[in-house]
Amino acid sequence: MATTKPEVKDQNNTGTDIQILKSIEQAFYRNNEKSAKRNTQKSLEWFYQYVPKSHNRVRTSMIMRDASTYADQIIPGNMYFFVYDAKHKDTLPVWDAFPMIFPFEVFNTKSGEKAFMGINLHYLPPKLRLVAMKALLTLRNEKRYRKSTRLRMSWGILKALASSKLFEHCVKMYLFKQVRSKFIKVPAQSWELCLFLPVARWQKGSQSAAWKM
Repeated sequence: MATTKPEVKDQNNTGTDIQILKSIEQAFYRNNEKSAKRNTQKSLEWFYQYVPKSHNRVRTSMIMRDASTYADQIIPGNMYFFVYDAKHKDTLPVWDAFPMIFPFEVFNTKSGEKAFMGINLHYLPPKLRLVAMKALLTLRNEKRYRKSTRLRMSWGILKALASSKLFEHCVKMYLFKQVRSKFIKVPAQSWELCLFLPVARWQKGSQSAAWKM
């Protein structure tokens, strides 16, 4: 008598219920061995090749469908998405209304407004984003990727990064009062899934203008 094999359920190691991330991860497992490891240099390069080609029309609303990722505040070294309305948008040549950032400092401006500095990787084209992310991953506080994983963003490290045009170009300041949504915290195990999603919302200028250094 023939026996039927039990159905193998799709893995979900994204740390979220965001469908677009689960879909990308499932594609990774379909196109690689089931034993293939996530969050490695090899997997990061695979997502760099796959995501821009296969998910080139992703709506920002897809990223905001899992309320468990919502946060009211930010912690330096984590990755976040949020909706933003630039205060000085009339004078900026181009700006991103849906940043993807690693914040590294919260402070008060000279005028008393609460603000934060962050690395917005949307300002780099995918190839350079890959290079920058590889450098940033050396700063993580633990080898494994889990809820407690974040980047160690000290001023000493940031000064070293500042010597690179890559990081000089994508370090931006944001005002809390101009944030127009909850912060969407991306679990560390999903950083590589989000990195190449085309969800930047460029205002006034074009993508090529934003990427020009």
